[in-house]
Amino acid sequence: MKSNWNYFIPVSFFVIFASLVLSGCGLEQPPANPQIGAINILRAQLELPKLPLEFVETTFDSNSPSGSLQVEVYQDTAGRKYFVDPISNHVVEMDARALLEKISPLASVLSENQVRAKAQKLIAAAIPGFETLQTNWVYEEGGKIDNYFFTWYGESATGSSNLPRAQIALHRTGLLFAYYNTLMLDR
Repeated sequence: MKSNWNYFIPVSFFVIFASLVLSGCGLEQPPANPQIGAINILRAQLELPKLPLEFVETTFDSNSPSGSLQVEVYQDTAGRKYFVDPISNHVVEMDARALLEKISPLASVLSENQVRAKAQKLIAAAIPGFETLQTNWVYEEGGKIDNYFFTWYGESATGSSNLPRAQIALHRTGLLFAYYNTLMLDR
């Protein structure tokens, strides 16, 4: 009888371990859709909530350097839209302007320096090697009422409609309501 237990225990552990591995128990699986994976990476970099996403449409991004980059659009349950280049799986835009109307007039606000610091932190998180790369770009700041825009422009390519750019747009409460990044496109 003792020899049966010696055989049973190791086999039982192997069966349980194999079941856990095959089921992915406790392990976060990469999304089957690489575009959603790219969105999730950007959401982590930009400190955005990981809300459920739904595919919206295939369209063209008029803000891209060519003015006609084909993108796949996904929307989260809060209303943020993510525009992804389906060839490179690069998120070229995040649009959360719909959230601006939901900001409470009683919400606390940041100073202009705090908003600028947050923009610098977010763009550095979203673009690997930003500290070095930014020396090749033209930087510009702007504002409109309660909104601040921090933009880095690259050089225009022949035949481009728009300059390649990266932009962080923040409300004075610190809400990130827009992100653009066509600087990192290979085409």
